[in-house]
Amino acid sequence: MRRALIVAACVLAWIRPASAQQCHSMSTSSWRTPGVFVGVRFDAAGYRNFSYEGDYQGLAPVLSYNHRRFSLMAMQPVYRLTRNGLATYGLGDLLLAFRVPIQRWSREHFTAGFGMATTFPTGDASRELGMGHVMPMPEFWWANDFGRVVLLGNVGFARALAGAGGGGHHHGGGNNPHPIVNPMNMSEAEGALTALVQMHRLVWLKMGAYAAMPLGTADAPGITRVILTQGVSLSVRGLELGLDVQVPLAGAPFLARGVLQVGYRFDVKPRRRRMRP
Repeated sequence: MRRALIVAACVLAWIRPASAQQCHSMSTSSWRTPGVFVGVRFDAAGYRNFSYEGDYQGLAPVLSYNHRRFSLMAMQPVYRLTRNGLATYGLGDLLLAFRVPIQRWSREHFTAGFGMATTFPTGDASRELGMGHVMPMPEFWWANDFGRVVLLGNVGFARALAGAGGGGHHHGGGNNPHPIVNPMNMSEAEGALTALVQMHRLVWLKMGAYAAMPLGTADAPGITRVILTQGVSLSVRGLELGLDVQVPLAGAPFLARGVLQVGYRFDVKPRRRRMRP
């Protein structure tokens, strides 16, 4: 469910309208408009599976750099996770990502390209805070800009760089999605579609859907996840604020989750060379 952090939620740096996420849920504002974005993301969710019941809260610094030729992003979450009444604290998995537009595929109102997001095992898999292995997630993405309406989409693939039993971590098997804070299958196909609607010069509404299904024999049996997202974003000068509510239709990664991201975007302009006298 990392793209639904990441679907992000949401999500492109080369769209004309002012910024409005996550999820895989990354906030859409993280991938939009040029400059350096420095922010923080808050997650809160309740969950219930065959082994545990409880909730978790996450806090993640977000840093991104957007250029017309590429975008880079980094996010390191920290969680408070409650399992059957017992709370634990710790780092989640580090997320690094980049996206590149393909100029020959792009037109005035259409942009497309490739990207790669990768998580690294900084979270403790034995405490359900991380996956216990590296997880690369290549993707193809596109965006249609109709002025007051923007459509975003992406399709991708994820494959754990570990065996099905990687370090005793039964990743997504046994009818329990793992890890609790951001579950994924060992190998899966993913896709997302998001619509942004401008309600005001500063305000955008967001509606989206994310789905992931297991591939191959890496998982037994594997879990299909479908998540709906609804949100709103506000951009005032460099300040960006986004709020998403996510509800699962299948796969039960959580009962419901809220995502709040706030940050500031700094405009980075190249320095002009001084003319020698």
